[in-house]
Amino acid sequence: MGFRTMDNDEMADFLARPLVAVFAIDDPGWSPHVTPVWFHHLPDTNRFQVMTPGRSKKTRLFRSGSGQLSLSIQTADGPTASYVNMQGTAELLPLDDKLLHAMVEKYLQPADRAAYLANPPEDSMFNITPRRITTGVIS
Repeated sequence: MGFRTMDNDEMADFLARPLVAVFAIDDPGWSPHVTPVWFHHLPDTNRFQVMTPGRSKKTRLFRSGSGQLSLSIQTADGPTASYVNMQGTAELLPLDDKLLHAMVEKYLQPADRAAYLANPPEDSMFNITPRRITTGVIS
């Protein structure tokens, strides 16, 4: 078994795949609130974006918290595993139509896209600036 980190191009290729991220945000008095999310990575600026309903628990926790959150994106195939972990700060914005279309293209089959776009459950987005990114490939 060996371990190595990803270079920037390898990380961008990994994050372009339709993987699901684990989103974590502090829930005071409890363990962190953790939920699966679709994500979009902007390799030129190394930022991340996550769509969310404005009334979701993660959105409520964000509004009352520090603005810090984490994402973990990982895969495993037998003894090989790859991951990108990110801790950062975010701003909560109205959902950008360009992001909505990029996410639908990334995650949904063509036959399912129009129905999702007609009534998306999300109306907000997190625009996340990483403070720290760690990567790894274990093989």
